[in-house]
Amino acid sequence: MLVAGDPKSGKSWVTGLLCEQLIVYGYCLCILDPEGDYTSLEALPGVVVFGGADPLPRTRDLLRALRHADVSIVIDLSHTPHEEKLEYLRSVLPALATLRRRTGLPHQIVVDEAHYFLHDPDVRELLDLDLSGYTLVTYRASKLHHDLLAASQAVIVTRESDPHEVGALYALCRSCEDHMTEQEWGLLLGNLVVGEAIALPVTEETEGVVRRIRLAPRLTPHVRHMAKYIDIPVSEGSAFVFWRDGAPTGRRAQTLREFVAVVEQLPVAAFDGHLRRGDFSSWIANVFGDYPLANTVRGVEDDYRTGSIADIATGLLQAIRSRYEFIEPEAGSIV
Repeated sequence: MLVAGDPKSGKSWVTGLLCEQLIVYGYCLCILDPEGDYTSLEALPGVVVFGGADPLPRTRDLLRALRHADVSIVIDLSHTPHEEKLEYLRSVLPALATLRRRTGLPHQIVVDEAHYFLHDPDVRELLDLDLSGYTLVTYRASKLHHDLLAASQAVIVTRESDPHEVGALYALCRSCEDHMTEQEWGLLLGNLVVGEAIALPVTEETEGVVRRIRLAPRLTPHVRHMAKYIDIPVSEGSAFVFWRDGAPTGRRAQTLREFVAVVEQLPVAAFDGHLRRGDFSSWIANVFGDYPLANTVRGVEDDYRTGSIADIATGLLQAIRSRYEFIEPEAGSIV
């Protein structure tokens, strides 16, 4: 199963809802949780959370814990640096696949932020696609390896406003071409509200009928993520480099938190060229794929060019902070 959609459009809510129902019906789950979105599932019987502020479980200890069909595991990686998350998942996923082929457990393996971990050609070495039983959650479905996309037997989409992502999802749904154009598809996905989702007709049984669904209430509280998207670094080549008067200032940002810090520190005059060219909104759209935020920042840039905004720094910061939670990590913790 693939769960896709814009940042903050309800993907984790959808996935958490699915997990709750599977757990209630007695299935064994292993949830790889990069941002701590699923820790509240511990309120359900048989669910154990590892990681978080504690050390991550060793692979052999995790496999030992999953020997029991009435136990589900959440691995909270929210305190783990990004590179260590990559290394950990590359170690754990093949071991889980081997365990499931031998014992049948866990019944379902959930990987959130899947685009960060499952885009390379060796994806079949990490996942056992023949056995299926994976739920992959992402706001960049187009970044997943094509073998994963082709193996998707069910696709749930929350609001999606990125034209590139809409195109990638439309390509998965061959039967959709007989019912809707890609433009109509984009309007449908872009107009979903929080609490709604679309079930794509990717199987023959659906006969190309798009199902618009309303989401049920959750049994457990939904945990809003502290570090989601604001602390995940982009590559060096995609970092925002601040220039002034035709020369780099030496300031760069690989995360949204770093970007906000620079905007807070430098005078508005240092951003004049960037604002007039629309560099900030272009970076947010092209690198992070967050089109709603990019549109808001583009409005701030337009106001700057027309002289209709007095405090440009405040306008930029409010746009970003209203979109993401900038909760400062506790002293001594790692984000």
